[in-house]
Amino acid sequence: MSSSFFGLVWPGKDEAVAAATRPTSTRLRQRTSTTSPHHFYAGDNLDVLKHLRDAPQAGGGGIDVIYIDPPYNTGRDFIYRDNYRSRREFRAADHGRWHAEWLSMMYPRLVLARELLKDSGFICISIGEDEMANLRKVADEIFGEECFAGQLIWKKAGTGKNDSRYAVVEHEYILVYAKSLDNPGFNLDLGAAKSTRYNHEDERGRYSLVRLDSKTLGYLPTLDFPIAGPDGREYWPDQPAGRNKVARWRWGRDKVAERHDDLVFRRGFVYTKNYESRGARPRSILDGERFGVTRTGRRDVEEALGVRGIFDFPKPVRLVQHLIALCGPSDATVLDFFAGSGTTAQAVFELNAADGGTRSVQLVQIPQPTEKDSAAFRAGYEDLAALCLARFEAAAVAAGASVTVWAVEPTEPTEPTVDTTRF
Repeated sequence: MSSSFFGLVWPGKDEAVAAATRPTSTRLRQRTSTTSPHHFYAGDNLDVLKHLRDAPQAGGGGIDVIYIDPPYNTGRDFIYRDNYRSRREFRAADHGRWHAEWLSMMYPRLVLARELLKDSGFICISIGEDEMANLRKVADEIFGEECFAGQLIWKKAGTGKNDSRYAVVEHEYILVYAKSLDNPGFNLDLGAAKSTRYNHEDERGRYSLVRLDSKTLGYLPTLDFPIAGPDGREYWPDQPAGRNKVARWRWGRDKVAERHDDLVFRRGFVYTKNYESRGARPRSILDGERFGVTRTGRRDVEEALGVRGIFDFPKPVRLVQHLIALCGPSDATVLDFFAGSGTTAQAVFELNAADGGTRSVQLVQIPQPTEKDSAAFRAGYEDLAALCLARFEAAAVAAGASVTVWAVEPTEPTEPTVDTTRF
């Protein structure tokens, strides 16, 4: 490795890098006769992502927004156990092995995710404290530090639990990366509360007044000149007491002359009109009723499937809606390849209903068996893919849509490890 390399290294990384380009030994089989822009894939997402990259006619390619909520690595076993030979090489403590295995699982999936995004696309990744620092380094490597779009902070709990040795943890993160520097940026946040008071109004709408002079932009003699007011008085930038050559106008002479009728002369100062616009720039802290908390997400899935206690930590529909609205157009193609309970599908359909959009959604969920004593199993959901599909289809039916269902199967006629006939 070159001495100039800067990045995150762990046992098994070389194999994880190779896993992104290795051909899949599976195939996709369509399990429904419907033809719909909304697709559900039951199977390992590494295989599905490769199929979507290589065969866009199956429903993938040209993705505008990817949202994923991958398994958080808290030291417990997780279902995505890719067969990395280098696992035998681990000599570190258990937490080192957990970090390495989790990163090796994520790396090829993020590489493929980037390949599936449009140049104008975004990926949003929900993540907890345990892997935030590592994920940031890996995502910087794959997407490029220059394409880092934000580290959003979601306040996940209405009240904190005193279950931490140090500070009570009430938040999680959402890492956002653009596919390329050609990305136009976030959309305006149409639901943002504004602190500005628009207490004036004319034929163009409501507006606030903003002083034309500024003491913070840096003095320029070309922007320090008199402006004639309607009362015949000359107005100058207001200098601080006992000082000069500090304040200056924000507009030059030509712009003042061109837009003189738009100026407001009031109480000895010159103002411009700041008209109220729809929406505001999005902010990095997602806190409040409009984003929901963990119990909101739990209630969302319980109401969707009619079963209490069916999923532990689903994200709120309104949080995912917010991310999709910020990151893509109203006709976006949205992908979630750690679909879990299917929150992203419900978010897309309800967002379309709210703003008249025509977004489509694709979900991927591995058929991980549910625990025999769980509410999900008692409700008839033998694995998470079945649960996810049920919520997906319920949301689609409510929106007057349908879902095309696919299953991942081995290419050889061997005994399948998953019963794909249910999908």
